[in-house]
Amino acid sequence: MTNNKSWKMKQPLRLGEVLVEQGMLTESQVEAILSEQRKTKRPFGVIAESLCRISTEAIEEAWACQYAQNTRTIDPFVEIPRSAAKEMITTRQAWQFRCLPMSLEGETLVIATTPKHLHRALKFATSVLGRPAYFVMTTDNRLAAALSEHYPIGGMGSSSVTGDSIHRLVTKMRIDRMRDSA
Repeated sequence: MTNNKSWKMKQPLRLGEVLVEQGMLTESQVEAILSEQRKTKRPFGVIAESLCRISTEAIEEAWACQYAQNTRTIDPFVEIPRSAAKEMITTRQAWQFRCLPMSLEGETLVIATTPKHLHRALKFATSVLGRPAYFVMTTDNRLAAALSEHYPIGGMGSSSVTGDSIHRLVTKMRIDRMRDSA
């Protein structure tokens, strides 16, 4: 095998590079996957799953890391969310999935989230929204503060950024909804 490591030098960050950094693949495995990809035109992650027995979850986590590093970072108080975009997501969805809809670019909804919550936000966007989504990153604190401003809920504020806080919120909202419908 040649010692050509050109895959490491390319920008933006590549999925194979992330998996090597995470210790999931070796550089020689990445080269083998890339060689197979050139022959078959199949996605890198699919080949990594079958050739190297990498789990789907590990591929998805690495993809989220790759996406977060390759996309732009915003401040939701500098780039203000547009009303039309905010109407696309409910308060519960915004807090539960840590999604702050920023704008509509044609049919694509631009959503701010954090690297830590990108995987969950992506699953929400693909299973619920029914439209293309593009993600931009922000920090936990800026996202929580913006959610508090644009999707206010009593008891939730910019300090409510832990998963436990969100779990309690969603449980409270479900109980309230059941009481209202009874």
